[in-house]
Amino acid sequence: MKKLIPFLVVLSSALLRADFNSLNLGVDYRLRGISIGNNDMQKTTKDSLDYYSNSARAYMTAWLNEDVEASFRAQSIGIWGLEGANDPLLAHTRYPHADGTPWVEEAYVHLPNLFDKHLNFIIGRQPILIGDGMLVASDELGFDALRAQLRGPWHTELDVFTAKIAEALSSGKGDSDLKAAIFRAQQEDRHWELGFIQENNGSGGDYRLGISTHTATRVDRRFYDGRLFGDLKDAYYKMEVAMQSGQASLGPDGSKVKLKGLGERLELGAQKDTEKWGLFGVKALFAQGTGDDNGTANVDAAFRPTFAHRWDGLQRSGFGSHFAATLSDVYDPNAPFAAGSNGIPLGVSGVRTEGLGIFSTQKVFWTGSLDYYAYTAMESVTGLKNLGDEIDAKVTYRYTGFVTFNVGVSLFFPGNVYGNDASRVTCTSFETHVHF
Repeated sequence: MKKLIPFLVVLSSALLRADFNSLNLGVDYRLRGISIGNNDMQKTTKDSLDYYSNSARAYMTAWLNEDVEASFRAQSIGIWGLEGANDPLLAHTRYPHADGTPWVEEAYVHLPNLFDKHLNFIIGRQPILIGDGMLVASDELGFDALRAQLRGPWHTELDVFTAKIAEALSSGKGDSDLKAAIFRAQQEDRHWELGFIQENNGSGGDYRLGISTHTATRVDRRFYDGRLFGDLKDAYYKMEVAMQSGQASLGPDGSKVKLKGLGERLELGAQKDTEKWGLFGVKALFAQGTGDDNGTANVDAAFRPTFAHRWDGLQRSGFGSHFAATLSDVYDPNAPFAAGSNGIPLGVSGVRTEGLGIFSTQKVFWTGSLDYYAYTAMESVTGLKNLGDEIDAKVTYRYTGFVTFNVGVSLFFPGNVYGNDASRVTCTSFETHVHF
């Protein structure tokens, strides 16, 4: 945070001399405390991981006129309680800096009214999220992209973007790109999305295949995605199915591996607002991504979208506050802050998550929730597929609209995939969020 203050002073001085039709400035500050008892899941070690993380995100949006908007956001993120910025656990985070040094998260120009207000065009480093992030989410890092959104008749829209990844998210020297085209339509309370997403990664890196890790020289993935979501009376539903295809080139000889796979997600929820007892709600979740059969050396059926939603600051984010599962990977106790970590032993792939949750909001300011998740591997060379179970309890207090406090406790019970010596993990957390 201290390193961000001089940057804000310089930026504010420049803005005072600028001429805008409208200007919006603000900062979001977040402080978290995390304590993970038995982080490595082994009952013989009794280790723990305790730290504080903080982030400050300063933003500026300005309308130069009614047809041109400019947006800029800088972020400073860091950690306390470890040995410092050179702690090996902080190596290979997805961020340019994790020691408090500010960096540019977003810087783009937005042209919303092209072609008689039918075309919305965005150029520069920008946030991108497709649906709930099952396939693509920038997760507060931004993509260097060109994006065009064409508004059509009958509540339809075509959303197309191309993003350069190699310099933004990868340390490799090869060319890496992310491209997508999404068609959207609305029918009363129903929303439809059909999408095509293509990942081209020529920067190399480790590639898991069966019980081995290889070096990939190039990986090309394609996803064909369908999504339906909508609202019912006091309820909602979300459904998404995506098919994966493509090819990976492995090893110095460039051996070809055919990619396929399927990802699915279904979420249902309902709530009821009562005058006496406040707001109560329930939700149910089913999500799974296929795994790879170790007996097919030239085919990889593990569903692995590279840019799926996985992060909230330096902490994993997914199904479950601690285990934080996606359709292909989970929290990794050996590399808790590292981009590209998997958290699942070799020979195990694909993750199925089944979840149930309840929540209640009392007197507007207080919200409590209780969630349960069960995790299962889709493929395993040993035949053991139980990844574990998790129970999450959380309380949120909103102190005005600018300050929020969260306290949470998570109990994770490792399954037989992690061995006979695996034992319960207890994660406690608190968080303060301030907007000004």
